[in-house]
Amino acid sequence: MEQHSPEAPARPAYLLVTARVTDGAKMAAYARALADTGLYARHGGHYLFIGKAARPLEDWPEGTSIVCAHFPSRAAAEAFWFDAQYQDEVKPLRAGAGEFHVAIFEGQ
Repeated sequence: MEQHSPEAPARPAYLLVTARVTDGAKMAAYARALADTGLYARHGGHYLFIGKAARPLEDWPEGTSIVCAHFPSRAAAEAFWFDAQYQDEVKPLRAGAGEFHVAIFEGQ
């Protein structure tokens, strides 16, 4: 894996979520609560895209949605994800709303 010196500028980071929602009402409550907190903006993040594939191509699981959010750095993305308000107040609202996979990717 490529190493960066402490003086190197931070690389952008992307929070990627794949979701198969089974309870739309719970997801709607979660989405409203998340928007109301302003957590993405607070950590320098914004959505790049949200939704289902416009054209599934190779073995794309039916019903899977994607959320991709841009952050100025991996540290900012992690600060969002581990923010106590998100973990304690917002994230629990989506419990039982579906199946979620989440990862942070660093950009170039």
